[in-house]
Amino acid sequence: MTALLLILSLLGGIALSLYGLKVMSQGIMKLAGSRMRASLRHVSHNRFASFWTGTWITAIIQSSSAMIIMAVGLVNAGLLSVSQSIALMMGANVGTTLSAWIIALFGFVWDARILALPLIVLALPLVYTVRLKARSWGEMLMGVALYVLGFTTFIGMMPAASDVPAAQQMFATLSAWGYWSIILFVFIGILITVILRSSSATILLAMVLVAKEWLIFPMAAALVIGENVGATITALLAARRTNVSARRAALSHVFFNLFGMIWALILVYPISEVLWQLVSFGTGFPSPASLAVGIAIFHTTFNLITAILLIGVIPQIKVLVARLLPISEGDEEELSLHFIQGGLLSTAELSIEEARKETVLFAVRCQRMMQLTDDFVHLSADNAQYAHTFSRIEKYEKITDRLELEIVRYLSSLDTSTISGQTAARVRALLRIVDELESIGDACYKLARLVERKNEHKVVFIPMQQQNIDKMFQLVQQALDRMVILLKKPELTEADMMRAYNQEDAINALRGQLRELNIGNVQNGDYTYQSGMMYMDIVNSCEKIGDYVINVVEAHGEPSNFEQHT
Repeated sequence: MTALLLILSLLGGIALSLYGLKVMSQGIMKLAGSRMRASLRHVSHNRFASFWTGTWITAIIQSSSAMIIMAVGLVNAGLLSVSQSIALMMGANVGTTLSAWIIALFGFVWDARILALPLIVLALPLVYTVRLKARSWGEMLMGVALYVLGFTTFIGMMPAASDVPAAQQMFATLSAWGYWSIILFVFIGILITVILRSSSATILLAMVLVAKEWLIFPMAAALVIGENVGATITALLAARRTNVSARRAALSHVFFNLFGMIWALILVYPISEVLWQLVSFGTGFPSPASLAVGIAIFHTTFNLITAILLIGVIPQIKVLVARLLPISEGDEEELSLHFIQGGLLSTAELSIEEARKETVLFAVRCQRMMQLTDDFVHLSADNAQYAHTFSRIEKYEKITDRLELEIVRYLSSLDTSTISGQTAARVRALLRIVDELESIGDACYKLARLVERKNEHKVVFIPMQQQNIDKMFQLVQQALDRMVILLKKPELTEADMMRAYNQEDAINALRGQLRELNIGNVQNGDYTYQSGMMYMDIVNSCEKIGDYVINVVEAHGEPSNFEQHT
């Protein structure tokens, strides 16, 4: 029972540490998620700037997996190129080395448990406050406290190898096979990282095992090498249902980590010997704390050297993955979801960029649908293109229904407890926008059905009617064009809103003018009542699209107003 209790306590320490990291990361995302999102969206084409961005963001959120998922998601959303994502993920590998230093310095060199409980005391009132920003600070501090308490508990409760002779003998046997032992512990490191979805847990385990003399230094270094390779599984899982560019980004992460593994395996014994002498100050008897620091040095050196060796050949890596993952016809299907193809909900604060990008593409498709409807209005029923054009409009209408369903489902799946108030406002705005865009699709289809019914009843519009319909279509098309331009902007100005309102006013004014003229034209016998009724149905449907357009613009402008008042 004592052994079982010890095992559960050790697992509890790791679990508490991982949970603390998650809570801390969520708190940081709420506090700085918008700024991080802006930084990632404006990553420079300079590979060194991209590398630095990946490094500092990963160092702050203390999760290379989250950073890698962000990079893959942003490539999928068209916000990053494959080359930029490669540099970002290289930076993420370096940024995650900070966790090794935190564990080494605050778990071995200095016992940081004395800070954990005071931090919890400070964080608890903030967690229960009604102010969002203060609550986010509380979550971050609580996460830091739990993280520290978790890994220090694990370090403190792990027995020395000499206290468990049977286990010590087993580890000694596993470590006695030379390079085969190195390869074995690399695979163990990969397995642990994949199961726990955390490189920090593997680093913690490597440090504890070498400090408590369960493993010799080269075997602990092999665990670290395996941890880096295991982290690539996260990228592959994140990219399994994304577009071809995102899959290329994930594959490139696998390549440069495999390259790092190969050179590190070749030199693992010489490097371990140098580090052993360094941390023992030449005496040959390093302390547990210095051994932990040695693992941190190995982890940092390993990732820095790999980045230095490969950052200059990013274009060649891009060419290689492009050859291995060529673009097929299915990857470029015009009327399919382009950006929301995989669940990246573990980074909710940033994954709304996928929905935002998909929403812009949704608006572009509504724009095209209106142009098709305009073309259909000018076709006679005996034209060879008549049936084909109506079929395309009908297909677009089904696509808009599916787009609304998929985007709403994606946004509804976001965990709103892990996002900031600003991001929550953006989510609400996107939900309203996609509803209005779907209504635009319905209205365009209704317009096509009205034209089809007009032709079935053999109603003919006189030139004046057709000219007025053309004017209305032109105004609506201009409003849709402006809507797409505004949706691509992160924030709207007062001037942007005024131009949109002016276009809406022009559409309403023309509709009112044509309604008055229609009454007089029918009374004067210029055309039949049936013709006038169908004519005004088309005009009113166009005006209704104008209403939906201004609703989209207003919804897009709402998060900016929210941010100005928080």
